[in-house]
Amino acid sequence: MLPRPGFLRAFFISNEPNGIHNLAFGMRWTNYFIHPGDNRYYVFSFAEPEHAEEYEEMLRTEEVPFERHEEDGQWLFGVPRTHFRKALHCNHLVHANHRTKFIPVDGLRYTLLVVTGAVLAVALVGALSASISAQGRVSDWELGVSISGVIPLEAVGYESIQANDEGLTLEWQPQTGSGFGLRLHRNFKSSTWSVETGLETLRMRSNWGLTFGSEISDGETADTLSLRAGRYRLPLLAQTKVPLNKRWALYAGGGVCIDFLLSDVFTTGYQQIGPIYHEYQVEENRQRRWTVPLRAEVGILYRGADTKKAGIYAGCIWWREWSTNRWGEAQWERDLEKANVRIFMPQAGFAFELRIILP
Repeated sequence: MLPRPGFLRAFFISNEPNGIHNLAFGMRWTNYFIHPGDNRYYVFSFAEPEHAEEYEEMLRTEEVPFERHEEDGQWLFGVPRTHFRKALHCNHLVHANHRTKFIPVDGLRYTLLVVTGAVLAVALVGALSASISAQGRVSDWELGVSISGVIPLEAVGYESIQANDEGLTLEWQPQTGSGFGLRLHRNFKSSTWSVETGLETLRMRSNWGLTFGSEISDGETADTLSLRAGRYRLPLLAQTKVPLNKRWALYAGGGVCIDFLLSDVFTTGYQQIGPIYHEYQVEENRQRRWTVPLRAEVGILYRGADTKKAGIYAGCIWWREWSTNRWGEAQWERDLEKANVRIFMPQAGFAFELRIILP
């Protein structure tokens, strides 16, 4: 199905006095929207001419029918709804080719690289110290590899959240997540105290339950979307231990983490109920790119009599952010109806950890 010739230009010119032009080009999360005058089409907009040229080339390669039009410094592409998935994929590729750097601030980006390099350098020192211990000296450094499972736990505040506004009810439901990391442990001689640092990654999963119904809607419409947000984490901890016997010891510690969040994550969905299309989307990880949560750990370590064999540590982790500054949004559109709900994410988190202490 090809777009009608001139349907983009004809619509926006004829309806600009009625304010529909501003509705189409108003505040949006994405650069695409349903054509305000004909919901059989999607409109993709680009502000940069090189992006538009690249997008047009991709559409031709994928054999997606389209109409192109320039309006108020925007390059518009009308695409039939039946080809939306291919057109959206091309749109993602264009933005991926021209996306900004993960950490756009040079100072912060190089600081992260320097800190990461320092951690690796200290890990190398630990490995060299381990070779010295094989000659009869006890190393003060230990290197561990850890995996963790993030668990929704209401007792620490990591629980479901519900909010509603303008006919849209949103229920945010945290799901199990996962993590992986390297941990560097420094023991102090003649003391039960030690310090730890390292580098970790976390994947946090959640379900977003959406239910939409307004005074002019016929009943309620619902769907559930899933998101997976990620972050890098640099822990800075002080620990103490209580030996139980020669092989077992209890550990407890606390400190702070420096968290670097990845880019915002979002997903979309739609339903067709009779002649009416329902469009909805959710977005998470909207906050400053880095934060410094408090962190506490407790666990138990087993180390065999043979120091050349790996030790095993099992424990749990709790963290809490200083303030409520991470938030998410859900939006639902039905014809000219639009509802938007914002929630603030929980400040706390909980995870189980299993760590292998390398010999």
